[in-house]
Amino acid sequence: MQPDHGFVEANGLRLHYLQWGDPARPPALLMHATGFLAALWQPVAEALAPHYRVLAYDARGHGDSDKPVLSEAEGPPSGYHWQVFLDDLRGFLDAMALEHVFVIAHSASSVAALHLAANEPRFVSRLVAIEPILFPPDAASQRDERGSGLAEGARRRRMVWPSRDDLYRTYRQRPAFAKWRDDVLRLYVEEATFARADGQVELKCPGEIEAQMYENSGTLDAWPLLPEIACPVLVMRGEGTDPSLFRSAGLIAGAIPGARVYTIEGAGHFSVMEKPDVIAEQVLAFAGEAVPK
Repeated sequence: MQPDHGFVEANGLRLHYLQWGDPARPPALLMHATGFLAALWQPVAEALAPHYRVLAYDARGHGDSDKPVLSEAEGPPSGYHWQVFLDDLRGFLDAMALEHVFVIAHSASSVAALHLAANEPRFVSRLVAIEPILFPPDAASQRDERGSGLAEGARRRRMVWPSRDDLYRTYRQRPAFAKWRDDVLRLYVEEATFARADGQVELKCPGEIEAQMYENSGTLDAWPLLPEIACPVLVMRGEGTDPSLFRSAGLIAGAIPGARVYTIEGAGHFSVMEKPDVIAEQVLAFAGEAVPK
């Protein structure tokens, strides 16, 4: 099932989005992790499409969405604080005239989704937060240390490759991608790159943008808002994720009235890419929908 592509003006920029399924069905929104893009939700979206109008958009700075930058005289891309991603989410839903949306968010995007569910409940009917990057107050130093390390790696990332085949072969051997399902890794190699005039390919998400997001991980704190979330919430975590994220997921579920936590066996932080079939199955079970055969 190939998605429909579109663009929408939201919060002062143009966001690229994908859509699967019948537009007359209830809406579900899939939100990707830092450094990735909407296309990686393809296997999950296909499973949800018999029940929902499934949407996913590329966050600012990612995929084919706008990448706001300063002028060349001022310096590199700037302003990638987490608050703007919350504003973009609200802007996207407004621009698409969507309310009462089933939101499934991965990693950093889960924080924006949790924040929106608490403050503007008309937008979110049900929420699945997968590996949320939200640390309790007593773990702020762990959050900052993690963010600094990831930012350093993002700035060193190789952006240009001779071909997509070269990129695929290299990433297939890297520990962070070793457990990715092969079709999802190939989606990443194809959709997260663009062809350059010199015949090489380049990653669409600049390392500097990703680095700023990691460094700004403390700029949107949804923790105090968790008890105010009234919609049904499922928090999902990978069995092999970072211990601090594993602990935080349990604490997040405990702070939200009626929420529960589900641990994905054999998965890490990139569970959406590693176990998309399990993600889809649990999302549908949480919603009370039948799993497609």
